[in-house]
Amino acid sequence: MKLPAIHSSLLFSYAFRPFFLLVGVYAVLAVMGWGLYLGGFMDWPSALPASVRHGHEMLFGFAGGAIAGFLLTAVATWTSRPPVAGGALMALCAVWLLARLAAFLPDGLWLWGGASVLFWAGLLGLMAREVVAARNARNYKVAPLLAAFLLAEVAFFAAAPDGDWVMQAALRAGLFLVLGMIFLVGGRIIPSFTQNWLRANRPDIAVQLPSFDRLDLAAVAAGAVFAAGFVLWPTQRIVGFAGLAAALLHAWRLLRWRGWLARREPLLWVLHVGYGWIPVGFGLLGWGVSRQLVGLVDSGLHALTYGAIGTLILGVAARVALGHTGRPLQAFPAMTAAFCLLTLGAALRLIAPVGGALMGLSAVLWLVSYGLFLWRYAPILLAPRRG
Repeated sequence: MKLPAIHSSLLFSYAFRPFFLLVGVYAVLAVMGWGLYLGGFMDWPSALPASVRHGHEMLFGFAGGAIAGFLLTAVATWTSRPPVAGGALMALCAVWLLARLAAFLPDGLWLWGGASVLFWAGLLGLMAREVVAARNARNYKVAPLLAAFLLAEVAFFAAAPDGDWVMQAALRAGLFLVLGMIFLVGGRIIPSFTQNWLRANRPDIAVQLPSFDRLDLAAVAAGAVFAAGFVLWPTQRIVGFAGLAAALLHAWRLLRWRGWLARREPLLWVLHVGYGWIPVGFGLLGWGVSRQLVGLVDSGLHALTYGAIGTLILGVAARVALGHTGRPLQAFPAMTAAFCLLTLGAALRLIAPVGGALMGLSAVLWLVSYGLFLWRYAPILLAPRRG
């Protein structure tokens, strides 16, 4: 991998460049550190319990950085305004990076919390500025989601280090907020990208994929009801039944996008597979809660985190980076392998007991998948746009 000379004006010209690069590196370092901790090879700073820290960093750190990279890139297209770039983007990246570093300091709780809260406040402010300035009412709905991330982050650190129930509830809220972003953005781009590909590559298939309608609204509403229940009452059986209902509706939503028709295009099928982990996760989580089966609850959580969030971040980053640098939307063979390995890793994580050999293998597959992303995409993210 040969990296081009790095110029700050290029690196901070679009949010996807620094954030996707940072998120790729953090995906490797955070999971590697977690694996070494579980294996007894590395001590973890003691400011918070290790599992709480791991959950926070994968949701608010890893996923949060990916959300920032995508939204601040997409908003320029949505609003026809210049991209968020330069000093504002550099400052947001610096705050995100400071929060990630502070998470590893034994006595850095106040710095970790302050930087984390400032990151979400900054992202909310930048997104609100862009959509309001453009009077882009269609995308106003992003602001309440980002405000909810900010509130969950404030609640998490306000309760630390002793308010375990509030911290756990904030983490559950963070999980469902990331999923809510997937409902919103994934529900827009997955059928749209699939429809465009079919028109260009399969004109023999005359199909019109559905836009957002009552079924989509029902699926999102069911997910929201399940989210509220699981955040506040994670062990109540009735909440589990809400999860099963949400699983069925999201499975139906996904099937209507007909992902199998785009199975020849890795940059598309990976998005369908990633979304497919949501009904799987909701189903496992719902069944586990309704039957009081802790193992199934753990599997459901990792279907949503490793499976849905991990896969969709990898797939979206791979596609966005190509499209916004003027490169053909064609998957590198290495990335096709990465998508397959990550899918296998997610499946193994569902059946792996904590600390078991399969869990270790699933972590290795995650590291290889995101390592392949860095190998193929770091030069692209650091190079000028083609054409």
